[in-house]
Amino acid sequence: WLCGAVAACLAVMFVMSYHSNITHPSGKEVLAAIDNDSNVTMKRGDDEPLVVEENVLAFGKGSSLHGNNNSKVVIKTPRGHECELTLSDGTTVWLNGESSLEFPQSFTGKERRVRMTGEAYFDVAKDARHPFIVDNDFFSTRVLGTSFLMRAYSRNDASVTLVEGSVNMQSDDSREYRLQPGMMAQLGANGFDITSVDTYPVIQRRAGYLYFDNEPLLNIMVELGRWYNKTVVFENEAAMQIRLHFVAERVQTIEEVVEALNEMDGFVVELSDAEITVR
Repeated sequence: WLCGAVAACLAVMFVMSYHSNITHPSGKEVLAAIDNDSNVTMKRGDDEPLVVEENVLAFGKGSSLHGNNNSKVVIKTPRGHECELTLSDGTTVWLNGESSLEFPQSFTGKERRVRMTGEAYFDVAKDARHPFIVDNDFFSTRVLGTSFLMRAYSRNDASVTLVEGSVNMQSDDSREYRLQPGMMAQLGANGFDITSVDTYPVIQRRAGYLYFDNEPLLNIMVELGRWYNKTVVFENEAAMQIRLHFVAERVQTIEEVVEALNEMDGFVVELSDAEITVR
């Protein structure tokens, strides 16, 4: 019993999630995954949030969702759900799981400004006289007409990947950056780190795939935990940095995805009701 207890204490366990940080007795960081939400919701102005049954919504004129021009709308998606929005100016936004978008019912004034958390793909309608501005907790992005993926789940993963057009970005220290297609800006300790990237994975994510190319297993499991609303536990520390090319459709079950992962070498993935464990 004593030997078993010692072995258990020495095992390195990482619980991956996105809400609260605590410290494991081993000194390693532990993140606890809890998300009991199960519905996409829409909140308009000061009204109570409403459950949204559809995953495609339009807010243009003539739409049944069109209302007071001055009202703010907030769409929230829980883990495991996504929503496609068409805003009043014709801009399309694909909102990933565990994300939110706040925007006016109709755009008025000199700019089109929205605010997001989580992850969203924007296909912005061109309007040279009214720039489109996306704010999050970490930076702002200003565009006229373009396509890009923005992530802002936390400061550690805050980034923009540009597919088409150009964007101007401003970090929280007021420094400005401009991106061209095929560039990614990752927020770091001293502003943005700008790198050239392949945008094909971004396009595939927009098309409904969980697409990873040469990604560490750690990043892959974080995304899978978010999509399938599972706590992810790493008992195999060495497996965290194994790099994989891995693709799955979002409509696949977690059992199918785990089966595909177990065809890889160097680790074993086990599934329970609440957890995915990597051994």
